[in-house]
Amino acid sequence: MIGRAAIGLLLAGVALTAPAALAGDARQERPDAAADVHHDAWAETTVRTRGPALLFTGRISPESVARARGLLDASPQVREVVIESPGGDVGAGMDFGEMILARGLDVRVAGWGCMSSCANYVFPAGRRKTIEAGSLVLWHGSMLQEGLLESFDLSKVKRPFDRPLNRRERRMVLRTLRADFHFLSGRQERFYERLGVDAAITVIGQRQGCGCNWTLAVEDMAGFGLREVSAPADYAAPGYGVAPWDWQLVRASGGAGRG
Repeated sequence: MIGRAAIGLLLAGVALTAPAALAGDARQERPDAAADVHHDAWAETTVRTRGPALLFTGRISPESVARARGLLDASPQVREVVIESPGGDVGAGMDFGEMILARGLDVRVAGWGCMSSCANYVFPAGRRKTIEAGSLVLWHGSMLQEGLLESFDLSKVKRPFDRPLNRRERRMVLRTLRADFHFLSGRQERFYERLGVDAAITVIGQRQGCGCNWTLAVEDMAGFGLREVSAPADYAAPGYGVAPWDWQLVRASGGAGRG
């Protein structure tokens, strides 16, 4: 049997996790507390506290979020999550966001930035949201995007069996996949309703025909209800940042410019 957790991870791999091929070096030196989370985007995930901050670097997974939860439970002094993450598991991302929301924590994006499930669920959950100089918040889709379920490739399910699926197994996987897809979609809808944010922010680039990773100007984030965001004056200007992926600045009114 393939459990729902495994299907959720495979579903996330369709479009919501960062690309496997990474390029460039996301490290920069900064003089503030956020410097502690400046590692390569593909490095091992680290989660720890320092004073009033929870420092999270790496991929979002059930295991890394469980570590964050344990540290938050044991560290009532923490008031801010400092994060550098390429994203990861969809359900774990929502778990992390709900933890931040319930505790009224601020979120600070450090290093090269916050992408995918980090942008979808962690960044918007912050009471106040700060984007450090050179850092980016990058979206590239969510459970809301068109054709996500149909784009799922059953060949990715070979590994648990170490062979191609037979007809009965394919039917079982598809049933589980559909159930998991609808569960996660409904959960995302409720999450954004609780935030008071328009979930279309997670697919605006796709709806404009941008087959890209994208960011938004702070004023456009506010137009989707994503408020209390502070960023450098030159945020998303051409040549800005050190993200290891190509990206574009998408405007809510339409149009895009390359970073």
